Amino acid sequence: MKRFTLPCLLMALGLTFSHGLTAQDSYFELGVQGGDMPYNGDLSEAGIGFLSNWNTFGGFYLRYRPINRVGLRFNGIFGRIDGTKTQSIGLPNNQRGTITRTFRSPITEFSLAAEVDLFYLGDPDDIFVAPYVMAGIGRTSFNPQAENRDGILVDLQPLRTEGQGIEGGVYDPFPYDLDIVTFHLGGGVRARLSDRFVLGGEVSGRVTGTDYLDDVSATQVNYNDVLENGGSESAYFSNPAVTPGDVPDTYSYKRGGPSNDFYFLINLTLGIRLGGWGSNASGCYSF
Repeated sequence: MKRFTLPCLLMALGLTFSHGLTAQDSYFELGVQGGDMPYNGDLSEAGIGFLSNWNTFGGFYLRYRPINRVGLRFNGIFGRIDGTKTQSIGLPNNQRGTITRTFRSPITEFSLAAEVDLFYLGDPDDIFVAPYVMAGIGRTSFNPQAENRDGILVDLQPLRTEGQGIEGGVYDPFPYDLDIVTFHLGGGVRARLSDRFVLGGEVSGRVTGTDYLDDVSATQVNYNDVLENGGSESAYFSNPAVTPGDVPDTYSYKRGGPSNDFYFLINLTLGIRLGGWGSNASGCYSF
């Protein structure tokens, strides 16, 4: 009995589409991408205001097109997110103060995505424009940082600004992970300009499963717990409105809200077809 391989599965998937799904020689496409990486979290603008914070990124992709309408893509993304927010916070004397929090974080992402073309304007085997939807999964690395009193950029995760690791069961038992699994959903448009070149644009969101892209969450924090277990710099980043000293043991606060953080990609792509694998192709790459 013959083994049912991945190409067979892809072909079976292709046969389930309508008459618009036509046969073609499979091929690879290598390209570059770049654009905007908006961040939405505790230190971003409310509503759609986060889109006004421009964070550029660049990267590459390798796309495999086994059949019309279906594409598989490997992505490498390298960028940075940042945010600044001024907020009111309760003080130990039962009054309120104003603080400004800021952060920045590099973002490195490697992901796999599946694409399905919705329809074609033009000939799908020649020159065309095709809108598509995509979904994927990735591995994202981040590292929130901020400047201390001396203007030196400091990694925030090791400072445990929200009491991570303090015994007693009130706080998270360990510091948050800096490498996370992300889930992607979006759509875009591809335009095949010639026999070799493909231009595209895409908008996609990342579901991160973490509230710590910016080192800020809704954890209830006791100031003296952070001060005693992390030191003055941890306490400063946890709550810069307070000076160590006569702070009552009951003084606590929340630094952010309960929703997880997200980031998005708004990007342009430019790729070149590397070659074809099919009955009418040599199987060798051509440029």
